[in-house]
Amino acid sequence: MKKSLVIILAGIICVLLFAAGCTSSSTTNPATPAATTAATVASQPEITATTAPAPQTLPWSGTWNTTWLEKDGNLTVSIIPLTQAGTKVSGNYNYTYPKEGTFTGSLNATVQGNTLAGTYSESDNDVGYFVFELSENKNSFKGRWIHAPANQSALANSTFFWNGVRQ
Repeated sequence: MKKSLVIILAGIICVLLFAAGCTSSSTTNPATPAATTAATVASQPEITATTAPAPQTLPWSGTWNTTWLEKDGNLTVSIIPLTQAGTKVSGNYNYTYPKEGTFTGSLNATVQGNTLAGTYSESDNDVGYFVFELSENKNSFKGRWIHAPANQSALANSTFFWNGVRQ
């Protein structure tokens, strides 16, 4: 703090001295410059700001509030923490289905651009495919899912949504 104050004061003195020399009304140059006094300031090393490289972003990592449409028209809600390592994403979740109980599930997927595609597996022996599309601001996704007995290509025409919002 003291060094900063000394540097600032020395800078102000230099500016004032420079300004005083530039605004002199005398048109003649003296043979010998007038003596001036200035505080001696120790030389400080030059500090250069550098920008660190931006860390690799892992847009799917984080906790997501999700909702999906069941085959019977009910909505299921679950919080899913996702972990991304490179292009691989995984996560585990719990959900409660009315009149049936609480179940667990897991996701395993691969990232390609803003798309996450993979499989889910749940403790009630339900398995299937899903695809999520990340929003531009990376804080939400819209997706679809389908049960595994169907061919994965049927996912494109699935009417079962699975959407999420980042917590």
